[in-house]
Amino acid sequence: MTLAPAAAPSAGPPPSRGLVGIIALLLLAVLGALYGLTRPWAVPGVFALDVAQISLPHDPGQAPRTVRLPHVLDDEGPAWWGTVRYELPWPTGLHYDDAASARLGVLLPRAGIRLRVLLNEQEIYQFGWTAPRDQTVVGSAVPHYVALPPALLSWQPQDNRLAVEVQAQILDRSGLGRVVLGPQEVLQDRHQSLLLWQGTGSWVMAALALFIGALALLLWRALRERLFLLIGLASLAHGLRTALLVAVEPPLPFAALLLARWTAFGIYVGFFVLTIEELFGRRLRWVRRGAWLTMVLTPLLITAALWADDYDVIRFWAGVLTVFAAASLLAAVLERLSQRALLPQQQLVALVALFTWVTALRDFGVIQLGWPGDGDLRWMSFGSLVLTLTLGWVLVERAAGWAQTVHRLNETLAQRIAQRERELSAAFQRLQAAERQRAIEEERRRLMRDMHDGLGSQLVQTLNLVRNPDAQLDREALAAMLRQALDELRLTLDSFEPMDGDLPAILGTLRRRLGPALEGVGIELRWEVQDVPPLAVLDSRGVLHLFRCLQEIFANVVKHAQARRIVVSTWQRDDHVILTIEDDGVGLPPVDQRPREGRGLRNVLTRAAKLGATVRFYDAHPGTGIEFAFPLDGARPSGDSGWQTTR
Repeated sequence: MTLAPAAAPSAGPPPSRGLVGIIALLLLAVLGALYGLTRPWAVPGVFALDVAQISLPHDPGQAPRTVRLPHVLDDEGPAWWGTVRYELPWPTGLHYDDAASARLGVLLPRAGIRLRVLLNEQEIYQFGWTAPRDQTVVGSAVPHYVALPPALLSWQPQDNRLAVEVQAQILDRSGLGRVVLGPQEVLQDRHQSLLLWQGTGSWVMAALALFIGALALLLWRALRERLFLLIGLASLAHGLRTALLVAVEPPLPFAALLLARWTAFGIYVGFFVLTIEELFGRRLRWVRRGAWLTMVLTPLLITAALWADDYDVIRFWAGVLTVFAAASLLAAVLERLSQRALLPQQQLVALVALFTWVTALRDFGVIQLGWPGDGDLRWMSFGSLVLTLTLGWVLVERAAGWAQTVHRLNETLAQRIAQRERELSAAFQRLQAAERQRAIEEERRRLMRDMHDGLGSQLVQTLNLVRNPDAQLDREALAAMLRQALDELRLTLDSFEPMDGDLPAILGTLRRRLGPALEGVGIELRWEVQDVPPLAVLDSRGVLHLFRCLQEIFANVVKHAQARRIVVSTWQRDDHVILTIEDDGVGLPPVDQRPREGRGLRNVLTRAAKLGATVRFYDAHPGTGIEFAFPLDGARPSGDSGWQTTR
C-alpha cells in the first residue's frame, strides 16, 4: 500500500552556502572565459569587412551608398525591403602571387534570409535563392562558408569584385553581417566552430529543454505540484522557440513563424517569472499579473508589428520583457533577503538566472547596440543551457524530496498497519476465546436442559414409583422405565458425535438406538435411506432436535397407529433434502375428527422450524406419512408446516 503526500515536501538536502559560493565563482569564471573567447575575432591573414556599398538591382534610380556592417534592412525604408546588393571592397592587404593556386574563402556568419554570392559577377554560391516565394527559407539561421574558385579570381587582387545579394524579409533582421575573407583552412575551422556553437548547440539546447519540459509535466501529472507545471510549460516554450530560431526551412509561412517564435518567447518569460515566484515562495501580485499580461500581450504586439511592418515594436517589446524578467527576479530575491529567508537552493537559482540575464544583455548590446564583441558567438545560447540544466536539477531535487516523503509516509503507514494488525489479532483471539467460552456455556446449558427434560424426567418418574409405598412394583415396568432413561442418555450423548451433517449416518445412529425397541413391540423398521448432500444445520444441537422429532413420531406410531411397519426414506428433490417416515397403521382421521395440535406435534413443528425444515403430514394409503424438507441453501421454510391431505 502506498500513500501520496498531501503537501509539497522539502526539496531534499539543499546545497550548502559554501557550495553556492563556489558555483558563483564558477559562473564568474565562465563569463570571463566567454569574454575571452568572443572578443573581436582577429587572425593574421584574415580580413573582416565592416563596410559595403549597397544598391537596388531592380531600381537603378536609387543611388548606391556606403553602409557599415552589420547592416539590418529593417532599419531602412520600404524601398530596401526587397532584393539588395552589397558590393564588398577587396582588402588592400589580401595578395596572392598566382590566382590559380590561391586558396581563399569567404565566411558570412549572418546573411539573408535568401542570398547568393557573386565573384566577378559569377554566382558561386546561393542559399534559398531559387526556392518558391511561398516557401519559408531562413538563411540567417546558419553561418555560410564559400570557397572562392581560383579560376574566377582576377590576376590582379584589387581587380576582384565580391558581391552578396540578399532577399530581405522585413521583421527578421535580414541583411548582411560582417564578411570575413582569408585562407580557406582558417575560415573552415571558424565555420565549424560557428555551426557547433549556433547550430548543433542550439538543437541540443532545444532537445534538452523539450525533454525537461516533458519530464516536468509527467511529474506534475503524478504529484500535482504547481512548480512542476510551471517549469514544464516554461521549458517547452523555450525549447519550441529555440527550435524555430534555428530551423532553416520551417513548415510555416513567415508571418506564422514570427508569431510562433515570439509567442513562445513571451510564454517562456511569463512562466519563467512564475517559476521564480513559486520557487521563492513569494506571492507578489504585480509579478503574477505581469507574467500573465506578458503572455497575453506578446502575440498581440507581434501581430501589430506584422500589420505595421515596424521592427521597432519588436525591439521595444524585447527590451520590456528583459527588464520585466530582471525586475521580477530582483524583487523575489530582495524580499527574501529582507526577511533573511533566502535558502541556498534559491540562491543558486537566482545566481544562474542572473547569469542567463547577463548573457542575454550582452547579446542585445553587441547585436542591437553595436557594443564591442564577436556577435557571431551568442552568449545567450550557453546561458540558456545552464539555466535549463539548473531547472532540471530543481526538478530532480523536488522529485527526490517527494520520493523521500512518500517513503517515510509508507514506512509510517506500514508501522501503523502492523500495529493495527497486532491489535486486531489480539482482539480477534479474545473474541474467539469469548466465543468458545460462550459456546461451551450454551452447550452446557442445552445439555442440562435436555437431560432435565428427558433423562431427568424418566428418572424422577422411576424414583417416584419406587418411593410410593402403596405402589405395586412391577419389575418389568421398572426395567422398561430404566431402559427408556438409558436410551435418553444415549441419544443425548450420540448427538455430540461429529457427523458433519450426514443425514444417513445420523439416521443410522437413531436406528441402532430405537430399532430394537420397535422390533420388541412387533414393528418392522424398513430402511430406504439414500445418500444425500450434507446439511449444515445438523450440528450437535440440530442432531438432537432431529432425534427428538423422530423419537416423538415413533412413540406416536407405537401408541396410536396400530402399525406393523415403519419405512424411513431419504432422497434429494431439487434444492431440498427430503426425509419421510411412513407407517401402515390406521392412517389419518377425517378432517372434521382430527384433534387439535397436541403437545407432541407442537414440539415436532417447533424443533423442525429451528432446523429450517418444512414438515408435512399426509395420508400414506394405508397409514400416515410425515415429510421433512430441508433446504440445501439453509433458507427458512417457504410455507407453513402442518396437516396435508395429499402426498
